[in-house]
Amino acid sequence: MVMSSEHPPSAARITEQLNLPRPTTNRIIGNLVRLNFLKRDPVLKQLIEGDRLLRLALAVVERATKRGPRHELLRDLSERTGETCNVGTIAAGRIRYLDRVESHWPLAFRLEAGSEIPMHCTALGKLLLAHLPPSQREKHLGTIELTRYTNQTITDRAKLKAELDDIVRNGFSLDNEEYLPGVLGLAVPVPNGDSFPVLAIAIAAPSARLTPDKLREHLPLLREYADKFALYY
Repeated sequence: MVMSSEHPPSAARITEQLNLPRPTTNRIIGNLVRLNFLKRDPVLKQLIEGDRLLRLALAVVERATKRGPRHELLRDLSERTGETCNVGTIAAGRIRYLDRVESHWPLAFRLEAGSEIPMHCTALGKLLLAHLPPSQREKHLGTIELTRYTNQTITDRAKLKAELDDIVRNGFSLDNEEYLPGVLGLAVPVPNGDSFPVLAIAIAAPSARLTPDKLREHLPLLREYADKFALYY
């Protein structure tokens, strides 16, 4: 119930919704908190996912992503574009790569699955941040540190918010050397039914080989594979 609620629930709401005796609710919550499957929101003191539950969820998604047709779809996309392709999600205020297939070019951006990157200056990060429900997006915008990594990094919150609005309208996100000098990125959401996307698929390429406009030429293919990826979730 905690994970399916739009807003973090209280013990009283859980008791009411699940029709449980209050002592039973308190006992179960206490056990889940001790096991680190749940924890209290530091501000509202309501119940949210614990670190252990988050690690378990990420491990499940990462393992599932690497298995069978999902990984082969990513490999096929990499071969068709000639570039590095990856899938990521938001985890504890950062973006975590769940799977990644490197290009065969000597000049490439090398990071392993499981690596984490910032949200505010990467194609995957900006894309997923832009599509969060408004309250969650504002919470992240108010708390993440807008570290400057290159001259292109957006460190002004108003400018970042405007770019996130553009991303929602356009349906894709571009990283124009905002995280690493010489590295471009293009990301689109993996459809998630009527809910907001929790996964995104992206291409990363060196700017020595591609311009942002050339990278955008892969957009139809990237969207095609995002739709295929969605069939397995």
